[in-house]
Amino acid sequence: MRNAPILLAALVAALSTTTASAQHMFKCTNDKGQTTYSDRACEQAPRPAPPAARPAVATAPAAKASAPAAAAPATSSAKAEPITKLTPAVVEAVLQRAVDLGDRKDYRGQCALAAPDLNFKLTDHSNSPPSVYSGGRGDICALQQQSAQAMQAGGLRSSTRLNKMDIRVSADGTQATAKYESAAAISMEGQHALTMQCTREEVLGLYSGTVLYKRVTAVCRPVG
Repeated sequence: MRNAPILLAALVAALSTTTASAQHMFKCTNDKGQTTYSDRACEQAPRPAPPAARPAVATAPAAKASAPAAAAPATSSAKAEPITKLTPAVVEAVLQRAVDLGDRKDYRGQCALAAPDLNFKLTDHSNSPPSVYSGGRGDICALQQQSAQAMQAGGLRSSTRLNKMDIRVSADGTQATAKYESAAAISMEGQHALTMQCTREEVLGLYSGTVLYKRVTAVCRPVG
């Protein structure tokens, strides 16, 4: 028989990664003119090292004049820009970011990023008949905290991967629906305990320039 605390932690950890992805993303332009997405303001994102300075060939006054010019590229290559329209690329970046937050057990960050009107439904096939959990933002925040604390106390770690993504964005770019599968591998003291597989359907929306989760539906079952 599987350990009940491990099942609970794995189940809620699998659900937590969905709501964690309510990220305030920024659309940036790198030094090559390519569009990138980041959870940090563009000027804070990692930048490539500036090109090596050319050897001075003029007199000392000319060398001093060239010094300010060398520093200019560090502050002019990108401009922070909150997301104003959802695209498949934006949604996918949010989902991938969610995996990192969920695996780090960052329940405070997850709760802060959930939409005020979020609702969820989770069907757990660990037992027969299956159990169903549902509620709003406060309920999922409580489950996320319980999961993180249970995993911390039990020495559990999770590693989640996403598969079979199908992302559809509304015509006005204010809402998106993501359907995909997730597999959260749970380990204890370095040994694999089980994998929680989920089929998910989630709705994301724009709230004053921030991408937040509005609805989360997941059907999960343990394997392995």
